[in-house]
Amino acid sequence: MEDRSGPSWENVHAGVEAVIGRWDDAVARIFDEKAAQQTVREYLVDFVFPHADSPEDEAAFLFMLAWRFAELGRFADDLTVLEWIAELYAGQTDGDVAVAVLMTLADVAMELAPRYVDPDRVVAILNRAVDQVASDVSPAIERAACRALAYGAILTSTVPMADGDRGIRRQAEPWRMIIDRWSGSGDAVLRWRLAQAHFHIGLVHLLLGEEASADDRFARAAMQSNGLAINVAAGEGLDTEYFARGEYARRILRAVELPGRAAHLTPELLLSPAANRQERGRERHQAKALVRAAQRRHRRSVGDVKTWCCCGAPFALLLRNFGLLESTIRLPRADHGDGQGFHQAQTYTYARRGDHVVRELGREVDIVQVATSQSANLELDPWRFHGEPLSQAQLYLTDDSWLDTVTHVITLAETIIIWAEGMTPALAQEMAAVRHQGRTQDTVVLIEEVNHDLIQGAGVAAILATEIAEEGGYGDDAWRSIADAMTPHLAPSREQLTPESPALTGFPYVVDLRNAPEEGSAQHPAVLARRQHHQRLWELPWDERMARLSRRLGE
Repeated sequence: MEDRSGPSWENVHAGVEAVIGRWDDAVARIFDEKAAQQTVREYLVDFVFPHADSPEDEAAFLFMLAWRFAELGRFADDLTVLEWIAELYAGQTDGDVAVAVLMTLADVAMELAPRYVDPDRVVAILNRAVDQVASDVSPAIERAACRALAYGAILTSTVPMADGDRGIRRQAEPWRMIIDRWSGSGDAVLRWRLAQAHFHIGLVHLLLGEEASADDRFARAAMQSNGLAINVAAGEGLDTEYFARGEYARRILRAVELPGRAAHLTPELLLSPAANRQERGRERHQAKALVRAAQRRHRRSVGDVKTWCCCGAPFALLLRNFGLLESTIRLPRADHGDGQGFHQAQTYTYARRGDHVVRELGREVDIVQVATSQSANLELDPWRFHGEPLSQAQLYLTDDSWLDTVTHVITLAETIIIWAEGMTPALAQEMAAVRHQGRTQDTVVLIEEVNHDLIQGAGVAAILATEIAEEGGYGDDAWRSIADAMTPHLAPSREQLTPESPALTGFPYVVDLRNAPEEGSAQHPAVLARRQHHQRLWELPWDERMARLSRRLGE
């Protein structure tokens, strides 16, 4: 549509303000808000639009009205006007009108989507617009309609998903609508869209752990180019590389090997004390539910990592000391009922300086970490980390496979973040893997102070002593077990890491958090340089990003 900002349109802008005044007056007079809005629509259709030069000008006026509502922050009213546009003009057989309306609806939806409280309603408007399009229209209208559905599908992926597989599968539904409507089309632009749809459905299958189905969808995406004489100019504004993306994703999928199942997680280690059989049964049920949640999180995280790889999306791997953020204490406890002892598990969490630095490094890329299966909450309670998880994905690995998996993820990741207060055998092996792959230049090391806070340790002891005193029932052996369990939490368990430590030889980007101002650490040159690297990566064409991963994998 033409530019409506010139002097000749000043009266139209005044007309928009007049309609808003009529709108507000109707809402004030009529109790039913929808009925009030309907009176405004009838006024426009019956009295104003008959004087317009064309349906395109009518639609342009409504777009200006919708945009003005958005500027005023009245997004519900904005969406109502967009619904009118979809219903009144998307089904026009005049290609100039229908194409302009469908294209502008999709563009407005994408531009304003971050401001909308209800993105689902935006997607519904785009779907409604496409529903108005007849099956025997011109190719230009078909392309515009398909583009609107694709934009709706992209918006659907930004809506928070419901828990479980159903929420994930919902992301594929808009893409399936494209396939159902245009499958078999010989139009090159629509075939690009079909490739896009198959590719994104493949990503959904990855999130569900359905690798064979994902591979099939990627193959179908690549096949959409068969028999086409590609006219690149006809695909202006489209990602014309989805054919190649499908083939690339298939190659990468064969090269990425991650354990599909989580480590063996034991509900018994998650139990806290219970005074009677009924409470023990309830807590056992809760522990089993927690294990199932961790297993689902692992499967989804494997899918996330594979999805990032198949999309050429850079991500970071977080390696850290276990115990850096929490301590889990398990104590033998005498049972009140049948005399069988079971474990008391309690987790205590700490705030560390590196928290906000890790978040800064994750502003442009997603983060995956290896979670500890020894935490009483299996690191599933995000409130511990200021209300949001530190990483978007976390893997639960077995003792016999963790190093192989970490070594492989080091290859896949664009950036490695090492967050530690001291060296441990596990961290030493992980750092050796980083060195072996020549990835020290891609690594940022964050050094925390070893936790010497004996007051904190004394606090843990006081809490436990109170619980013990209240419950009673311990003999000398039990007290010795308690002392053994508490000792590691009352004294540092590792030697302080420093920038001069031999273990950090060859790692050029080290951020010493121990004495630095908390806010200033995020502005450390090493952190800023890595963030700038991530920003530059997103400016690269998709195939150049994918080529970086292919080279690391030896593809």
